Amino acid sequence: MKISYIFDEGSSKEDTYLIGKNVFGVFDGANSVKRFFDKSGRSDGLIAAEIARDEFSKNNKTLKEHALAANKNILMSMKMESMDVSDKLNLWSTTAAVVRIKQKTFEWLQVSDSLILVIYKNGKFKLMVDDYNHDKKAMAVWKKLAMKKTKNIKNIIWEKTPHTRLRANKTFGLLTGEKEFVKFIHSGTESLENVKHIIIFTDGLLIPKKDPSEPDDFDTFVKLYLGGGLKKVLKHVRDLERNDPECWKYPRYKQYDDVAAISIDFS
Repeated sequence: MKISYIFDEGSSKEDTYLIGKNVFGVFDGANSVKRFFDKSGRSDGLIAAEIARDEFSKNNKTLKEHALAANKNILMSMKMESMDVSDKLNLWSTTAAVVRIKQKTFEWLQVSDSLILVIYKNGKFKLMVDDYNHDKKAMAVWKKLAMKKTKNIKNIIWEKTPHTRLRANKTFGLLTGEKEFVKFIHSGTESLENVKHIIIFTDGLLIPKKDPSEPDDFDTFVKLYLGGGLKKVLKHVRDLERNDPECWKYPRYKQYDDVAAISIDFS
């Protein structure tokens, strides 16, 4: 088993990752709408991501139990900072995608849009969860504004559509300290037979697309990965983003998002 990883900070600096003896994960923090920074300057999104990472690193419970504990720890940390947790705009949050390797199987857990991709020996692949795009409606509005070369779309878009964070743990999941998030935990156990690669990554590694209504291009993703690993996928993504600073061609919230990714190679 060979482990590779990339960690490339974008403008947010809210991602983190876990590489343990047999447990691996990525965590994409999201700043609260009202924003909080601790004394060392860490944003609340990064704090939430690191809380989740540290909990899963214990590696002594089921992955679901670790997710529940991480969610509780985020709530406790917010209360210690006297945050009003009844206001969703104050909530710290993070995604999670975690894999634990056993002798003949692997356990997995996913919350929100950090993803787990399995590539098999025959070249086929699958996502462990394929219903993850909770920003589709917001990006559709973004696309219309981008066609008019509108500046500062991110500020405008929240005036036209309800903030995505207000739907957290109602229509999609995030670790926010809210009990309702348990309904949005995806987890399971899969055989390692015929598995060649497992890739765990935050959404910053998704290939930018012109049409937000189209599915993400995992055919290209897998070809790039098989041809040059995680670094080749990252280079392709960054090359597209570099030439689209206003996010007009490829609708997205920021030119460069953070990327944390881990690949597990069984070949």
